[in-house]
Amino acid sequence: MSRAAPAAAPAPTAGGSALTVPRSVTLTDALLAPPADVISPSELVGLRDTLGRDLQAVIADLPAGERLQMDAFKMRVAHRHPERCMSTDDSFTPSPRTCRRAVGIAAVHRCVRGLAPHPAVAVAEVLAAGVEDARGAPGSDATAAPWWASWYAGLPTGARAVVRAEATGWATQLLTALEWTRISRPPVIGGRDDWWQCPGGRQLTLKGRADVRVAIDRRSALFVVGTGRCPDDWRVELGYPGLVAALVRDAPASPGRVVGLWPQSGQVRDLTLDLAALRATATAVVAAVATWVDGRIEARRAGQGVP
Repeated sequence: MSRAAPAAAPAPTAGGSALTVPRSVTLTDALLAPPADVISPSELVGLRDTLGRDLQAVIADLPAGERLQMDAFKMRVAHRHPERCMSTDDSFTPSPRTCRRAVGIAAVHRCVRGLAPHPAVAVAEVLAAGVEDARGAPGSDATAAPWWASWYAGLPTGARAVVRAEATGWATQLLTALEWTRISRPPVIGGRDDWWQCPGGRQLTLKGRADVRVAIDRRSALFVVGTGRCPDDWRVELGYPGLVAALVRDAPASPGRVVGLWPQSGQVRDLTLDLAALRATATAVVAAVATWVDGRIEARRAGQGVP
């Protein structure tokens, strides 16, 4: 079961830094709604076993010595640009765009906990703390520095301003998306990603990520911020982090829904994680992994000069 929720435009701000966004009422209502469907332990075990067998059959053709880590980005590439799956370069290059979520998540956490008055201040504090940690300033812990800290510390002033602007914009979108005071139990903002290793070997790992996790009784609801316009395959986009979260938990603790927001286009989607949605997402995961395996095979053949 899934539905599209209406999205209202942001209201004008009036004095101070507080922002009132009518859309946040709809989003918070959807996020806090009790789960409509319950997944039984036997259903979840069956789903996990079937997915494991299907994935093992697919990765059996993966070139020897290669590993595949699937995440939301690789899922999108497989479904929308399968020709790009021949790439074997998994190197990561920091940029203002790629680090805005990491900085923005930390900034929103500070705002929600009352440690900063608004995102601009919170982002500046997060970045300053990262630089101190990276440089080993007195009282800091260089080993605990975030992954972006050393890169950011080496940027010139103008480039740092771009990083601050990207992170502040991202943090503002998330902070104004929900009515945080209505969430009785402290939400998990960012938090650890979910990791599920395919049974039978270490060649395949699924990684799921949510921007906010809210407890609904024993279960949870996930909130995800998208980029640009809501895609036609949004059910897979939202279902993927929900599926990975379910795979690593017992049925009573599996998430009941995923709410997605694409702030640039003002679009909202709400996906109920019933058995049908999880099965459909699992099918999409198997197809995406198969696309990547085929791409790796073609890349290996091209590298060996095999026609």
